Amino acid sequence: MAKNDVIGYQFAERIKSELIIGSKMLTVIETLDGSELEGAKIALGAFFDALSIETGMALKATGDNEFALVEEKLNQIKREIEEADYNEAHATFGRTVSHATTVCARTMSALVEKGLI
Repeated sequence: MAKNDVIGYQFAERIKSELIIGSKMLTVIETLDGSELEGAKIALGAFFDALSIETGMALKATGDNEFALVEEKLNQIKREIEEADYNEAHATFGRTVSHATTVCARTMSALVEKGLI
């Protein structure tokens, strides 16, 4: 259905962009210590909570399991940051972006096939 493809594409592009922003935020966190680090972790946690809400809306709107996988990876990234395993958190960000990119590619192809793009 074209409507579902459009909705999936929009959610996936937005989530992918937000994941890239989160990855950039993680790069900054790695340079902090003490109270700055603790405050930044709280802010990043709030960012992840908001992204989780959006991912949940995407899953509900589209039924695409890739969004559930994004949610699982977000929880993993939060744990890795809390454990100060920043290298692994960066790697998990990459895998998470891949899930969103999968939705983008699939929905874009469907929209092209239908002549809508």
